[in-house]
Amino acid sequence: MWLQQAANPNTAPVTLNALATKPDDLVRRSVADNPSTPPETLNLLAADTDTRIRVNVARNHNTQPETLTRLAADTNPDVRIRVAGNPNTPGQTLAALSTDTDYMIQRTVANNPFTPPATLTTLSTNTDPHVRWFAATNPSTPTEVIVTLTADTDTHVAHTATTTGRTNSLHTYVNTLTEPDRGYARLLVNSGFSGWPNELTTLLHSQRTISTTQHATRTTHRTGKND
Repeated sequence: MWLQQAANPNTAPVTLNALATKPDDLVRRSVADNPSTPPETLNLLAADTDTRIRVNVARNHNTQPETLTRLAADTNPDVRIRVAGNPNTPGQTLAALSTDTDYMIQRTVANNPFTPPATLTTLSTNTDPHVRWFAATNPSTPTEVIVTLTADTDTHVAHTATTTGRTNSLHTYVNTLTEPDRGYARLLVNSGFSGWPNELTTLLHSQRTISTTQHATRTTHRTGKND
C-alpha cells in the first residue's frame, strides 16, 4: 500500500512527506520520482544514502534550484547527469557542470535548452564532437556560434549547424514579413521547406506574381461579362 501511494501523483503532499521517512528504499525512491512531491520533501530526500533516490530527486522537475546545486556536487555521476538535464538547474550550476570530467555530463549540459549562451559558446569548442553537436542543436546557442560550427571539422557537427542556422534564419526572416507574405511563408516552413531566406523570397515573389495574374484574369473576366 505504501508503494502504491508513493507512486501515485494524486497522493496528498502531507502523505508523501510522511512516506519519505519510511525505511523501505523502494517507497522513498517512488516518492522522489513522484511529480507531485513537494520541493521541501525532495530537499530532504536529496541527502538520502540511496543513490537511486538522489537520482530521482535530481531529475524531478519539482526540485528546487538550491537542491539541484547541492546535488551537482554528488560523487555519483548518475546523479550529476540528471542535474545537468533538469530545467530548474541554475545557469551557474550548469556552467560548473560543463567542465565535469564525465563527458556524458558535458553532453547533457550542451543539450539543456536552459544552459546559458556563454556556456554553450565555450562548449562549442569542446574536444568531444558529440558535445559540439549538442551545442549546435541547442536553441540557446548564439547565432554567431552556430555559424562558426558550420565549418566544424566533424561533418556531422557541420551539417547539423548548417541545418540549425538555416532554420533559425528562416524563422527570423518570416517574423519580419507582413501579411499576406508572412502567412504563406509560415505555411511553407511548416510544410517542410528547409531552404535559406533568399530562396524563400524567390518563392514569395513567384506567389505574388501568380496571385496578381489570377486577380487580373478574374477582373478581366468580370469586366467582359458586364460588357
